[in-house]
Amino acid sequence: MASDYELARVSHFQRLAIATRALGLSRREIPNWMADVIYGYRGLITWPGGKAFIVGDDDIDAVFNDDGSFRWLSDFVNFAERAPRQKPQERVIERLRLIDLAFRISDPRRAELIAR
Repeated sequence: MASDYELARVSHFQRLAIATRALGLSRREIPNWMADVIYGYRGLITWPGGKAFIVGDDDIDAVFNDDGSFRWLSDFVNFAERAPRQKPQERVIERLRLIDLAFRISDPRRAELIAR
């Protein structure tokens, strides 16, 4: 799993946006994809230091403030085409963590490119 430092890097943020846009999913389908990938994974998920990371049943909805429209994701994938002017705000790190985690599980090779 990526550290907060990695997730807050502008380059990581933009590469994550590019990869998310490349999925070709609507903003409402992205959380479903994340849930399928993360909750379907049967391996151990760990923090960078090795401590277990547990994703609760409602964590995906909770990090998006239970906003069923997932409007933030539309703005996020727009950064695939235009570079952000600043690093992501701390309040969105948990969202980025779960998106990044879904890529690390579903496509480790792509996740390596995102993390470069």
